[in-house]
Amino acid sequence: MDNHLIDFENIEQKLKEAFSSSEYKSLARKVNKAKRIFLIGNGGLHFVACHAATDMTRLIPDKSVYSFDSVGFITSNANDHPYDKLFIRWLDTIARPEDADESLVIGMSCSGKSKNVLDALVWAQENGMDTFMISGKSAGVLPESVHELAVNCQYFHTVEVMSLMLFYDLVHRTGNRCPSIDQEIRRKFDE
Repeated sequence: MDNHLIDFENIEQKLKEAFSSSEYKSLARKVNKAKRIFLIGNGGLHFVACHAATDMTRLIPDKSVYSFDSVGFITSNANDHPYDKLFIRWLDTIARPEDADESLVIGMSCSGKSKNVLDALVWAQENGMDTFMISGKSAGVLPESVHELAVNCQYFHTVEVMSLMLFYDLVHRTGNRCPSIDQEIRRKFDE
């Protein structure tokens, strides 16, 4: 084997284990129930959240999926408020209290211990929203009411790739489909 290949930690097996877990089935039920979904994560998982929110909103007609995409909001709040409250400030601004019972906040953390993500999940629950955590390693510090899928990975990149793959699977679990490249070409040609 070429020693220059990146280690994805047997990602296909890890995905199969995740898909068959009771935690993932719980996440799928929550996604199916929610009308408004908020995705939060730091670093690479922030970009997974952005990408997933874009495609889930596009591919699931009856849901609005949001990620924290405003650099201006991020930098102004990081300047004015503690960093660990960043996601709380965003949720407090965008999540409508009247929609709390139809809202789901999904946090992502490679270590499972990102304070700003954990605090936002607790805040969301205190404000009547459903929550879920996807982590690379078990958080071990979440309230029992926050369900967690720990994918048990050693590397950040594996957690990031797995998380995006989980979101695409969730599109299918809502009864929708991710189109193939050929399907999209045909659709555009037929318009």
